[in-house]
Amino acid sequence: ENEPEEAEEEDDDDDEDDMMAMMPDYMVKRVEKLKDLNDRRDIIMKDYLRERAELENKYFGVCKPMYVTRAEIVAGKMDDEIKAGAKAAVVVSSSSSTDDKASEEAVDNVTGIPQFWVCAMGHMEAVAELITEQDVDCLEYCTDIRCNDDEDGMGFTLCFHFSPNEYFSNEMLTKRYDIPNLLLDDEPILQNVNGCDIDWKENKCLTTRTVTRKQRGKSGKRAGQIRVVTRKERTDSFFHFFSPPQMPGVMEEMDEEQADAIEEAFDHDYDVAQAFRSHIIPKAVLWFTGEALDVALTPEDEAAEE
Repeated sequence: ENEPEEAEEEDDDDDEDDMMAMMPDYMVKRVEKLKDLNDRRDIIMKDYLRERAELENKYFGVCKPMYVTRAEIVAGKMDDEIKAGAKAAVVVSSSSSTDDKASEEAVDNVTGIPQFWVCAMGHMEAVAELITEQDVDCLEYCTDIRCNDDEDGMGFTLCFHFSPNEYFSNEMLTKRYDIPNLLLDDEPILQNVNGCDIDWKENKCLTTRTVTRKQRGKSGKRAGQIRVVTRKERTDSFFHFFSPPQMPGVMEEMDEEQADAIEEAFDHDYDVAQAFRSHIIPKAVLWFTGEALDVALTPEDEAAEE
């Protein structure tokens, strides 16, 4: 299966040899010296990536307790503690209106922060365009979203946690990305992408719908007879995100149009993943309130849009 890759590498080596063969000896020595410097840089970059991965892991560990607390606040597990702290810090005036007190009582009847994650997702364009009206009802059960980077810095896994709901039995949905150059500023090299199976409950699947049609036989013994045909059709849904595009096989042949379509599908899929990893997850509250929209759109961005 690796023969095409090996052939490509051999072609590159041949091109390099041809280039070197065309140079005079004194130039070859200078180029070889430059190649030595490049090899030394590669060694240094390996150390850099190792140390950066260690640093990323260190500060992920520092931030993790805050993400845990955030999930508890969203789920309402800290409602009483927050309420008690607010009462201790604020002296309520005796002149408070009846409406204010009624409003406060109404707030007390709400647990945590409903629709926190679906609202945050809705403010991120790359994600919002995938969410349908039917998805919103299901995503209200999302209690937390985390990103776990690999210790070696060569990939990450997105984890979507859900409370018990009427749509599927999974407690967590995952999406994994293997990216050898994740910590570099280069164009990401997607080595592998894995989603997960969603265990939809009966008649609750949001990614397909069952279509029933009547067909009349045109020939043979069944000519004129009507039969009922049932099939499943794909529907728009955010939950297709957990069924990523398939990596083409090494030996698989395709035309330019097919190759461009696959590349575009992977690019869009990765944009959504990075929207979660780099924006929504670390600054969820700002995406929930919409404040992150003002920060994300810089003056340069606004000028470009105009």
